[in-house]
Amino acid sequence: MLDELYAFVLAYRELVSILAVTILLVVLILNWWDEVKLFAKSTFYSLPFIGKTRRLSKDLNVRRDGWFASERTLCEDFAGDIRKIAADPEMYDKAKSYLGKVQELGRNELGILMRLLLIAMVFIEALGFAYVLSGYTLPGASEKLQVQGAFGIAFLISCVLVFFTHQAGHELHKRGLVGKVRTWWNHDDNPDRPNLMGRTNKTTLENDQLDDEHPAYLQILHRLDTNATVTKGTPIWTIVAVIAIIGVACTATYVRYETYKQEKTAETTGAPMTDNTFSLGDLISNNDSLPDLLAQPQQDADNKASQEREGARDAANLSTYAILAALFILIQIMGIGIGYKTGFAGKESKEARRIIGKFSSRTAYEAWFERKRDAIARIAQKHLTNLQSRLTERAAATGVDKTHRDILQHSADRHFMEHYYQSEDKAYRARQASEAVSRQMNAHTSEAAPAPQMAPQQQAPITPAEPAKPAPMPVTPPVAEAAVTTTVTEPVVKPAETPEEMEKRLRAKIQQEMAEKKAREEAEKQAKHVETEEEMYARLRREEGIED
Repeated sequence: MLDELYAFVLAYRELVSILAVTILLVVLILNWWDEVKLFAKSTFYSLPFIGKTRRLSKDLNVRRDGWFASERTLCEDFAGDIRKIAADPEMYDKAKSYLGKVQELGRNELGILMRLLLIAMVFIEALGFAYVLSGYTLPGASEKLQVQGAFGIAFLISCVLVFFTHQAGHELHKRGLVGKVRTWWNHDDNPDRPNLMGRTNKTTLENDQLDDEHPAYLQILHRLDTNATVTKGTPIWTIVAVIAIIGVACTATYVRYETYKQEKTAETTGAPMTDNTFSLGDLISNNDSLPDLLAQPQQDADNKASQEREGARDAANLSTYAILAALFILIQIMGIGIGYKTGFAGKESKEARRIIGKFSSRTAYEAWFERKRDAIARIAQKHLTNLQSRLTERAAATGVDKTHRDILQHSADRHFMEHYYQSEDKAYRARQASEAVSRQMNAHTSEAAPAPQMAPQQQAPITPAEPAKPAPMPVTPPVAEAAVTTTVTEPVVKPAETPEEMEKRLRAKIQQEMAEKKAREEAEKQAKHVETEEEMYARLRREEGIED
């Protein structure tokens, strides 16, 4: 088989070289996909006739903040690359916290090179019985075509099995996390233990701190995608992988053994081999006049020796096929183990791992982030300056009003980093408002949930105490009665708030916050107003009580 493999590589060396270069190029592109997209985007902006800068320069609409709409579009386009390639250092802390809460801080995705190595291992192991299978899948084909078919079959089998084993390993890891959640929840002795089913989950990577006060098993659950009953469920991928592994191993062993039997039969029915050695059997066959008493022992000994040789050959072939099948199964088990040790079960764990990268501390990440941000900012500022020049040329050619001329004259004051900081500040305020509303809703839910459990605890000692309590003084019973009556008539249970009432209350609170914010802005605006001499003179006359 190795001779056929070497002959195939030698005959198709150009094709194999192109395939290897293509695979290497795909690996590099996938590994640095964000940088490749940034390079392509920058190139597309700079094209002379169909570039995006040329198209944006035709838009002279002005926004209320004093920026051209085309300038904001360009800046936001490149600001998204900063967020994708290098998240801000705050996101580094959130990503590390996210992975820690979902118990996946030390895990990593299986790299592309390791995937290729695993496929190569399975491919080499599957190549042996793939060559045998090609004789049945391509009947009547030439030897060269069967070798090519064997390569294709082995590649397909290796890709399918690597995918199944990897998914089975991921499934086992996720089932382990769900089992951990169930175990920790069952051992929680808190009387107000939350229910696992039917929980609303708004925890994401950006607002990872929402469940800091929750138990550890809820923090894991908030980051997993589970079934409706929050149980392990049926291990679908594991079952499929086991069936595929056993099926391929048994089928390959059976086909190999049947092929060996066919070759053995062909050897038996073929032309006899010539042998020049002398034996007693030849003498017996040439002389039929010898008595059976002399011929029968030699014939029995020859038959016995032939049976022993055939038995030893069959045993050796069966042992070889069994070892190959066992080796194949062990490689697939190794693939399941690799899938169990690598990969993530959390909904946003991959993104969190990508943000953390290979940095061991926030300081190292901040230094790398600043370099990346400044590099992208330089590219964006180059295109923004080019756009502003084209806007000025177009305005001069078409003619614009005084407002546009003033904005164009101050183009140098509008740069990319200003837009980036404004957008980040706006996103930060939006996250803060969303987190505040979520915290208030969680606090309201936690306050309303234990309320129905308080009533039986306060009423329980009152009911049996009335007939058993003695009355030595005539004043005591009325006082006790009054106390009992007062306690019973007090509203202990707070009615649960409906979703409509909650929404109405929150909307009113948001409107109140908006009104307060508007009042603060007006106050700040008034505070920033500088009095003229006439206004200050009039104010001082009023303070001194001088009437006009």
